[in-house]
Amino acid sequence: MRENFIKFTIPNTMLFLYTGLSLVFPIGLLTITVGPLRMVSNLAKERHWTQEHESSVAKIILVFFFIFIVLLSYYVTHKLALSKNHTLKLTVMGLLGILLLISVYIFSFKPEILINSEAMSSINNNGRAEFHFGAYPDEAKMEELKKEHYTSVISLLHSMVIPAEPILMEKEKENADKTGIQLISIPMLPWIVKNDSSVAKIKEIARTFKGKYYVHCYLGKDRANVFKNIIEKENKNIQSSSELGTRDLKTQKSFERGKIFTLEKDVYYTPYPTDEEFFGFILNGKVATVVNLMDPKVKEEKMRIDLESKVMKDYNQSFFNLPLSESTTENQVKALVLTIQKLKKPIVIHSYSSESEHAKIFKAAYQKFLKK
Repeated sequence: MRENFIKFTIPNTMLFLYTGLSLVFPIGLLTITVGPLRMVSNLAKERHWTQEHESSVAKIILVFFFIFIVLLSYYVTHKLALSKNHTLKLTVMGLLGILLLISVYIFSFKPEILINSEAMSSINNNGRAEFHFGAYPDEAKMEELKKEHYTSVISLLHSMVIPAEPILMEKEKENADKTGIQLISIPMLPWIVKNDSSVAKIKEIARTFKGKYYVHCYLGKDRANVFKNIIEKENKNIQSSSELGTRDLKTQKSFERGKIFTLEKDVYYTPYPTDEEFFGFILNGKVATVVNLMDPKVKEEKMRIDLESKVMKDYNQSFFNLPLSESTTENQVKALVLTIQKLKKPIVIHSYSSESEHAKIFKAAYQKFLKK
């Protein structure tokens, strides 16, 4: 009976950790590229799942994946720890090490293998320009785009998103040269800051470009959606149809700084979003209006208001600062609520915290004065 379990001495613990690390990368690679996660991605595309639905299923798969890795690692460790065949032990450990090195190499230097490039969406500018959106195009995809008479590939990859994107950018340049298709680089960081020149370039494209363009970031998600949203708002003649997955506040329970509250249909009270949350939830075309309730008389809040105002203007997002302070009367709160209810929905309303005293007062007032 004693051989049914192993004692987690220091050598056995080290062996267990080494085994787990050596298994999680190669099996994880298979899970992403041809296994359950890729299957879920394809099914989500076929059945038009929301991004949140797809993410929820993927999280369940990941939980089972890690349980499987722990159990398999324990089993392998158990067999190795009890084995008296030292040659077998060294052989198995060597094979595990080789699998680890190969999979880490693929994750680090062949990131295009991880991409599902099938999902596409498109928008057009009354026949003058067409913008088609998808994931990173490999050489075969570029050949296909060339045959389909695309004018250019527009890449949103950024060299600061390491380790994958600098490698992908270099390969994309080589593939564009091979296939003879024009490559336009408009590097965007996957958060709101330091994108000023890229945003200006996207607005210029919306106004002036003619032709057929394939636009991509890494996985065909947040940055591609932001690009799409900017050109639609910059040029009202542009019409769209989309299969790109987007993150949606309807199913999001919280942000990093606190809970999200639904005040009524398509009206949400959130904490102050992080840069990544602005990019993923606010600037992706799913929100029409943003209302900031911070008080510009408070120095720290004024800094955030000024930054947000600039960002919202740069990204063509409708934005209002309607201050709520300790001196705000009930009638002023009522007027504030009635003003917000006339704004275009979906609406995101926020202060720094969604659970502060100011937030509680506003949420209660909104429900009190909610139009029946």
